Amino acid sequence: MKLLSRTLVDLSSKNTGNLTGHISVYKMDNGNLYYVYFIEARYYASKEIDPITKKIIKERGSISNYHYSVDLFFNDKARHLGWPGKSFTYRPNP
Repeated sequence: MKLLSRTLVDLSSKNTGNLTGHISVYKMDNGNLYYVYFIEARYYASKEIDPITKKIIKERGSISNYHYSVDLFFNDKARHLGWPGKSFTYRPNP
């Protein structure tokens, strides 16, 4: 797998408190995209997506006590903060 992009994400809300996470996007050897989600530097979930059809092929998640809004926040582009010291131009559409 090759790292294509990563971004910090603001996951804060009244339900989650002050919380940050990040998303790392990889290109797999078979051409699919692999998204890995972290909350406070701990694995949260991942999904494999076909880059042409945008369909989810596989999803995995950890057992967590986080509010369901965290899933929504990861997909909200307005909460994406970029990555300090590194500029990525590739922005896939999950």
